[in-house]
Amino acid sequence: MRYLTGLLFLLLMQTVSATECRLNGGAWVDPQVKGFNAYVDLVPNLAAGKVFLDGYTLECRHGLPSPVNPSEQILTDPNAVVLYSQPGYFPEGGLDVTGTYYPTPVRAGILLSIQRNEPLMSVLGRPYLNIVRAPGQYIKISSGALIATVNLRVRTYVGSSLVKHFSTFLNVYASNSLNLNPSTCTINNNAPIDVDFGSVDSLAVGESPTSAPNSKTFVLRYSCPDAGISSPIDITLKGATSSFNSSGLAMSNPDLSTVVYRTSTFVVVPPGGSFRGAITNSSGRDSVTFALIRKPGSLPAAGPFTGSATLVMSVP
Repeated sequence: MRYLTGLLFLLLMQTVSATECRLNGGAWVDPQVKGFNAYVDLVPNLAAGKVFLDGYTLECRHGLPSPVNPSEQILTDPNAVVLYSQPGYFPEGGLDVTGTYYPTPVRAGILLSIQRNEPLMSVLGRPYLNIVRAPGQYIKISSGALIATVNLRVRTYVGSSLVKHFSTFLNVYASNSLNLNPSTCTINNNAPIDVDFGSVDSLAVGESPTSAPNSKTFVLRYSCPDAGISSPIDITLKGATSSFNSSGLAMSNPDLSTVVYRTSTFVVVPPGGSFRGAITNSSGRDSVTFALIRKPGSLPAAGPFTGSATLVMSVP
């Protein structure tokens, strides 16, 4: 009887020290003593709207003999996925378990692996980052940055008896940099605005934008493909500044300039300047007026003239 008791004691001692795991086919280590550091390629999946932090394998084994009816579970621990803020980027995401997405905070007890008599088992579950397609929602991650930690719970059974349980972790680092602006919100569906003043009389061109007889007003329509986006926005005018009027855009004829102002307020938007708008439930609108003016006291030379500028949408 003492001999049998001693044998059972040795089996239990073997159970207590058996669990091993390895990362990417490397050396087997005791996960109770040491966590893991995985480096992943950051590749955005725009169709899924996510950056999947995968590309690594984590395998574990209990090493117990079949006669003791062993099983080992690896589950999520409380606060199973920790996502780390990066400079200028505050991530959203969660844990992907074979296509089922668990957003943060990821609950404890999600089964990721169970080994019975198999030689080893792969641990499922990979963290992911959401791609938020809204103005100003960038993803900025530097190579080598710590992106996420996955917290795991290991539970080892002999028969129905729990003989061991402990926590371990896996840190996920970026093996490359990612600077992604996924916003597909647009102004007028990215169609160009063609401001055609037609034929104008040099003497009839005004010197003040608000009283200029040659002007064109356009509606700016803001739209986002994803529903439910509401945000203040800045509309910035980018272009070369006129040599005689710092509030106007330069034209190919040096005696002419085009001044842009917000139609509803008559507030001039100079090159490099902006006005505040809004997107509500993924849409919005404003109107701007383009007014052609001449250099005070000048008589612009006859002939065609051109100019160009860009309206840029951003988040304040």
